[in-house]
Amino acid sequence: MANGRLYSFLLATTLVVVAASDSDAITLRWTAPGDDGMTGTATEYDLRVSRDPITATNFGLATRLFAGQIPPAPGGTVQTWSFNGLTLGVDYYFAIRTADDRGNWSPMSNVARYAATLAADSPPLQFGFSNAFPNPARGATRFSVAMPQAGPLRVEVYDPAGRRVRELAAGTHAAGTSELMWNLADDQGRPLRAGTYLVRAQTREHDTLRRVTVIR
Repeated sequence: MANGRLYSFLLATTLVVVAASDSDAITLRWTAPGDDGMTGTATEYDLRVSRDPITATNFGLATRLFAGQIPPAPGGTVQTWSFNGLTLGVDYYFAIRTADDRGNWSPMSNVARYAATLAADSPPLQFGFSNAFPNPARGATRFSVAMPQAGPLRVEVYDPAGRRVRELAAGTHAAGTSELMWNLADDQGRPLRAGTYLVRAQTREHDTLRRVTVIR
């Protein structure tokens, strides 16, 4: 923070969602604040997503979308971040904060809401197992699962050496679209080390592989 001023000089920014309402891919857009009002360049962003409305109280409980991959630009610069893998028919809430080089954090931005709705003329549901969201992941990640009809589903996680470390699903899975969360721990609840893990989803007819990069 310039001249050691109080954190109140770090401005909250306005977060906007840019996407079609029937798309599973979105772009978030905001204007970079400076480290002293709109002057200078801040140090770090903390962008969060949740399926529940985000408040200043529960901000830290929401899923962090990235950690350091997008450095703040000079104050007044428009910045964006795009990703996909959202579950159609689910509401998502986003909010962002900014830090300066002294570790002071701005107030939380507005809460941007996005509802990925199914189009009225959507084709019949097909099996799907999405890419991990977020990926890379630090605290948790999730997958979108689409089942045209109820049936067996097994989802397992393998470490870089090919050893099975976690079973995420086993048994009959309901028809429709749902989400499967992984807390980046093994079957004993121990946090897994950083690295790239393979996630395998199997039904009677499908065998799908996804990769997740765990960062610590």
